[in-house]
Amino acid sequence: MSEKKPHRTKRQKTLLVVNIVVASSCIIAGSGLLYANQRLGNRQVVSIDQANGDNSNAPGSNEWNLPPGDLSARNYLITGTDSRGCIDPKSPFAGGFGDRTNFGERSDTIMVIRVNPLDDQALILSFPRDMWVKISGSTHKSRINSAFQRKDPNKLIRTIKDNFDINIDHYVNIDFCTFKDIVEAVGGVKVPFLYRTRDKFTGLNVPKPGCFTFTGDHALAYVRSRHYSYYDTTQKKWRTDGLSDWGRISRQQDFTRRMVQRALEKGRTNPKIATQMLSTALKNVITDDKLTPMKLLQLAQAMKNYDPSTMGTYTMQAIGAKIGKESVLLPDLESSNMKDILSIFRGQASLKKAPPSSSSELSTDSTALGTSFVVGTLSAISATYKVPTVVTTVPATTSSTTTSTTIPEVDPTPNKRGVTPPDDPSCH
Repeated sequence: MSEKKPHRTKRQKTLLVVNIVVASSCIIAGSGLLYANQRLGNRQVVSIDQANGDNSNAPGSNEWNLPPGDLSARNYLITGTDSRGCIDPKSPFAGGFGDRTNFGERSDTIMVIRVNPLDDQALILSFPRDMWVKISGSTHKSRINSAFQRKDPNKLIRTIKDNFDINIDHYVNIDFCTFKDIVEAVGGVKVPFLYRTRDKFTGLNVPKPGCFTFTGDHALAYVRSRHYSYYDTTQKKWRTDGLSDWGRISRQQDFTRRMVQRALEKGRTNPKIATQMLSTALKNVITDDKLTPMKLLQLAQAMKNYDPSTMGTYTMQAIGAKIGKESVLLPDLESSNMKDILSIFRGQASLKKAPPSSSSELSTDSTALGTSFVVGTLSAISATYKVPTVVTTVPATTSSTTTSTTIPEVDPTPNKRGVTPPDDPSCH
């Protein structure tokens, strides 16, 4: 006799979008909390190119039996803002952020999450910030994060389209303040280490091997580390992860999975903590105006059987190069694996099977993974929700693609690189 799957509540189903759309993005897991409550109206919104974004609208409803909505696959651009504004100047980690008085904000994390409700698929594609590309609207090339403008994502959206032929339907931006507050709200995030670890630039310091709990600014120091070093006990000397940004991205993805798991454990059993996570997340979130509560409810309803442990993580392949005095990464799009990855995010193919989880030490309990950070705190989203005034932008081209049996299936290999934590089920 087959085992009956645990029943998910309406709250749990609704909050699946946290894991699907935002919670799996590196350094920005907390942003998904904004989808869980009628407080959605408190977030900041911007407008993205109308034809490029998801422009569908559905009638309002307070009932769970929602109209199905558009189940086409969607691409979500997720950016994490590097700002010193939320770093305590007295913190031992403050030096790692430098003096940003004359620089303002920049995007430390750029990724696209593709969600396909018809296939119960969600995949992440990360872009190294030093990737050298032609910037939309200009005649020159530069690092991809130079196209970032926090409250006007269209330049970055067009740059991704022009260079990689990937269209964007929705936009979410989170800054480090939200990330730090979420880590604090869940009581810290545990990460296993085989060796003493440090980064003199960010202030990262893990004094001994074992299960280490990161909180606040120290968590930021870890996920921002590009000069990651560990003490080789065999050779009796410090070694550096030579893959720099690649290793940083892989560790960010690993940390995000751990933070999701921690939030699930805390949020399910402690509504007070879940409410705190929601409140802190809303303070620094920006989304596009088309990402409405109704669409998120419909997405959650469509993805109610999705298992976040199957989410695949990929990174744009690139080759290191010197452009003048600049050390940059040139996109390498010619390998068969990269072509398969891009074909999925372009809507030209679907994933043949769920990729293996890169964090096997995390729980795979179906109820936990089907829940989100704030289970136990959801209240009905108001049918009278109104989108605040937004910035006007220009049209581009649409990209949403409904998966069908007529497009090919591909099975790209997750391309994790650099030094990452070991599998240790006891450290979570």
